[in-house]
Amino acid sequence: MTPPPLPVPATIEPPPQQGGAVGPASVAAIAATETLWRKPALRRFWALNASHVVIDVFPIFVTSLMLVLEDRLALTAAQIGVLYMLTPIFSGALQPFFAWFTDKYDTRICAPLGLILGATCLSAIGLAQNFWQVVVLITLGVIGTGMYHPIGAALAGQLGGRALRRGRAWAMALFFAAGMLGQSVGPILCTRINAAFGLEHLLWLAPPSIGVGVWLFFMVRRAPHRHDNHREMHAALPKDEARARWRAVILLTLQNCLRFIVNIAMLVMFNVWAASVILDNPNRAASLSGNLAAAMTVGMGVTGLFVGRMVRPGREKGPLVWLSVWGALFVALTSVVGYAGVRLAGGAWWGYWPVYVVTALTALGYGATIPMSISLAQRLIPGRTGMVSSLMMGLGWSVSALAPLLATVFLGGVALKQAPTLPEWRIGVAFGCFAALLLAAGALAMCMPGDLLRKIADER
Repeated sequence: MTPPPLPVPATIEPPPQQGGAVGPASVAAIAATETLWRKPALRRFWALNASHVVIDVFPIFVTSLMLVLEDRLALTAAQIGVLYMLTPIFSGALQPFFAWFTDKYDTRICAPLGLILGATCLSAIGLAQNFWQVVVLITLGVIGTGMYHPIGAALAGQLGGRALRRGRAWAMALFFAAGMLGQSVGPILCTRINAAFGLEHLLWLAPPSIGVGVWLFFMVRRAPHRHDNHREMHAALPKDEARARWRAVILLTLQNCLRFIVNIAMLVMFNVWAASVILDNPNRAASLSGNLAAAMTVGMGVTGLFVGRMVRPGREKGPLVWLSVWGALFVALTSVVGYAGVRLAGGAWWGYWPVYVVTALTALGYGATIPMSISLAQRLIPGRTGMVSSLMMGLGWSVSALAPLLATVFLGGVALKQAPTLPEWRIGVAFGCFAALLLAAGALAMCMPGDLLRKIADER
């Protein structure tokens, strides 16, 4: 059964009483209308979050299974670098196009279609018999995940802003945490299926995911993804303020580019670090790397929720700075703590727990800030919520394709395939260099116009 279209609360004005007061009948009418539109918005918001959990299971398969694919397909160092770069390039670079398409034609089709395409292709990577087949599957799969995210984030902001009493910022934190739940499940799920049944059996995950995509289509096809009076809001802005808003969005975009580079670089460095600890067993090393990726994404979800709950709209500038500093500290400590724990435990399982904790805390610098930046950008440019969401995620995601190249540079020019044989201190230097990128993001945050952020604090 097709859900009814959401009523538009923005057009409901209480009739003025004498002296500007609102009468009891008006209050009752407004309350009844709010209940009418809030309930379907809430259902659709949670359906969207459920779909975000599902779709974000899949993109991380590539990095989590890289050591297995390398061994299975006899990949060269150059081919490994290409596979690392496919996801950010094709998932991120096309997001502005899908955002434009969504805003231009006022459609939600990219969300369910992207979920179905991404889940089907990425769960089929175990069927690839050579490098070029896996390239095609990964490329199509991550194009699908890229289709989903701009409209997904825009819908989350708009539906959540209507349905949740804490508004858009909290809605984006919940949407982001749902994705991080999927990302934390993804590495564990794919590496365990591979270890127990073989890589081909990842295809089991496709049919239920397709079902979720079909369900999502019927849930959100009539849901609004931007303000109903967005054209009027945009036209009413003075030119100076409009330019100031776009400058703030550009600063947020540059910060997120650096944060996404570090985020993807951590996945690359997890493989290097895990293989340096377990040199003789790619499957065990892949499982360790998957555990690290899961710890990181759990940290991203938890810190994103915490920051979304604690940081008040209009007060984002300070947290964007100090979260960058704390995140940089934990990124720099990752390999140091990891090697120390392994030595102290003599290879026992509990020796890995210190690095899991530190890995989760690195998310302060690049995970906790993402939902805050998306919510802030949507409030800055309310008529282009799809476009600014793609800038916050897609552009940063595409630029993060530089992460494997930078990892090679920071490792002293050694190819990633040979990097696990480097001394511990050299691998630690690479982590420290990526920490410096988070400090640069914090410096950009200091340039944000705090007065403008406070001015738009009450905009939903």
